[in-house]
Parts: sequence; structure tokens; C-alpha cells
Amino acid sequence: MSALPFEHLNLRRNPFGELSAEERTQLAMVDLDSAVQHLQQSRETRHRPVVQFVGDKGFGKTTHLLALAAKFPDSVYLYIPEDERRAVPSHGEPLFVDEAQRLTLWQRIRLFRSHRTLVLGTHRDFTRQLQTAGRDVLTLAANRLTSPDRIATILNARIHSARRTDAPTPSISLATADRLFNQFGPDIRSIQHSLYDVFQRLRSIKDV
Repeated sequence: MSALPFEHLNLRRNPFGELSAEERTQLAMVDLDSAVQHLQQSRETRHRPVVQFVGDKGFGKTTHLLALAAKFPDSVYLYIPEDERRAVPSHGEPLFVDEAQRLTLWQRIRLFRSHRTLVLGTHRDFTRQLQTAGRDVLTLAANRLTSPDRIATILNARIHSARRTDAPTPSISLATADRLFNQFGPDIRSIQHSLYDVFQRLRSIKDV
């Protein structure tokens, strides 16, 4: 009988393959205290709050949004694919908009002027437009806490989540995390994509 895929690494799958939204939420290592406090306090005082996570592709905006949305059971999540238009749901509080820079101009105007609580993931900083619309804005850089230490922690958590048994698995050394940080910066997505190929070729349990 042939061995199961990745059994030789004590893994159920390649730990750097695509994850479901639920898996990404469970593995999220993000600091959300300031965002939760801003949303809760501003909603109580009716200051029409907005939290926006700003950063380039791969910097962790979606991870932050998914983790934060899990804390608000009545929230609704809208992802806008590239070169597509999506209708904005009329229900849900807060409304989470992933890739908010892809909203049409009129969608932005209506949303920013509305009384809905908003959480945005965006490449573009909308602080000025939101404040002009009378919004109480908290802007957070999605990569603000990225460092080699944090990258190593994130990557090893991905590996641990795919472990078959309590026996050892491969791990990412701090030296490797430092090299990846120097190569890719805070682009966690690109780092994980590069490690996918490494784990496809890995033949024994060792530090990577």
C-alpha cells in the first residue's frame, strides 16, 4: 500500500495550500483589541464608526477582516473580486468590505454617508473621504506588527494545524523566517506560496 500524501512529514496535507475562510479565522494571529474597542465605543455613542485595514496585496487585510468579523455575529462580509461589481448587502452590522477600493464611486459615497458601521480592507487609504462624510475613523496598517519572529510563529502555526499526530513535524527556523522577511518583506501570502513548493519537495522531517 502506498503511503498517504505528506505522511512522511507527519502532516495531513501541504500546510501552505489554500485555506477555507473558517481555517484562516482559526489560525489568525492578529491584534484586534483597538479595532473592537473603536467599533463598540463609537457605536454606543452613535459616532458612525469605521475601521479600515490598509495595506498591499498579501499583507494580511483579509485575515484581519475575517478574524474581526467572527467577533460580531450579526456582521455581513462582502468580498469584491478584481474587475467585478458586487451589490452591497442592505443587512448586517457591521458591514465588512474586503477590497473596498473596488467599490464604485457611488457605492462609496452612499456607504460612507450611511449610518452603517463599516470595516474595510483596502489598498487605498480613505481617511479623508470618510472624515468628510462625518465618520469616526480608525486606520490600521495590516502589516504593522510584522517581523521575522512573528512570521516564524505564523508559519509554524500553519504547519502545526496540519499535523497528523503528536510526533515531530518540519518547522520553520528563525533564520529562515529572517531570510524570507528580507526577500518578501511583510507579504505573508508570497512567503506562504514560496513555502508551498518547498514542502512539495521535502522528503524528511527537519528544520526548513
